[in-house]
Amino acid sequence: MTSPIYDQLGFGITCIDTQHMRRPGFVAVYLLEDAGRAAFIDTGCYLSVPTLLSVLDDKNIKQENVDFVILTHIHLDHAGGAGRLIKYLPNAKIYVHEYGARHLVDPAKLRAGVISVYGALFFKQFLGDLVPIEKSRIAIIKDEQKITLGKRRLKFINTPGHARHHACIWDEKSGGIFSGDTLGVSYREFDTKQGALIFPPTTPIQFDPNTWKNSIQKLMQLKPKYAYLTHFNRIKFGQKSADMLIEHIDGFVSIATRLKNVKNRHQSIKQALLAYLLEIATSHGVVLDEAQQTYLFKGDLEICVQGLEVWLDSPDF
Repeated sequence: MTSPIYDQLGFGITCIDTQHMRRPGFVAVYLLEDAGRAAFIDTGCYLSVPTLLSVLDDKNIKQENVDFVILTHIHLDHAGGAGRLIKYLPNAKIYVHEYGARHLVDPAKLRAGVISVYGALFFKQFLGDLVPIEKSRIAIIKDEQKITLGKRRLKFINTPGHARHHACIWDEKSGGIFSGDTLGVSYREFDTKQGALIFPPTTPIQFDPNTWKNSIQKLMQLKPKYAYLTHFNRIKFGQKSADMLIEHIDGFVSIATRLKNVKNRHQSIKQALLAYLLEIATSHGVVLDEAQQTYLFKGDLEICVQGLEVWLDSPDF
């Protein structure tokens, strides 16, 4: 394969571009290093694993020196490669929220769920496969739990809202949060003088807007300097960033609620959501033309609509 693409971010942190679905700058995996030890935060999908191993080789990190594979949550663009990766890391444990652990041991439901939505061809071409993981290789993440990588302390924080099985990782050394999807999606192509444009990935099936907003405020108590996003790379993240994300969670919810009972609901929400995203990008000073913006939003648009519809139809709505 070609040489892996990655950014050295300082503080012993590397952002690896998995080029998920053959799109650069879409899905990141983070490699942490401290005192000769290493850890991955998220893994990308099954097809991402050769890239992660190539980065270890590039950086002369022995596979046996990787102590942890930490999963923010078990959506396949974040964790689909865990079972394949762990086979190459003889001393590593996988850390995951208790609600996600059983799906790593037996991924049949995960596989079936993705195929039911996207089809078997998509699964094979863009996700690859899912490999079961032995229970002995899995450690359950507890809220406020701390672990040590080399001399570096990491703290887990339960952050439901995007998914019930979501946790974030506070890294005191960098003043940053490895946030999975909890602190939103922000693609570097949308950066302007105003900073990063951030919007929420309302992925099915556990989107819960009020719980999510509470998780964001919980994280802000740490006063972070950075968010290490899976989608995509590190951004500066302060209260203004959190306020933007919460505003757009409310904006997505408003669109879905307004269109709950219309005919052709799915397409109506999709059109309205795209219009909303294009509008906020323009207000943010993004100068890409509409076709370019639409292409960049397209990877999230369909699953955001699906998540909003599941939420609309939930008993708790």
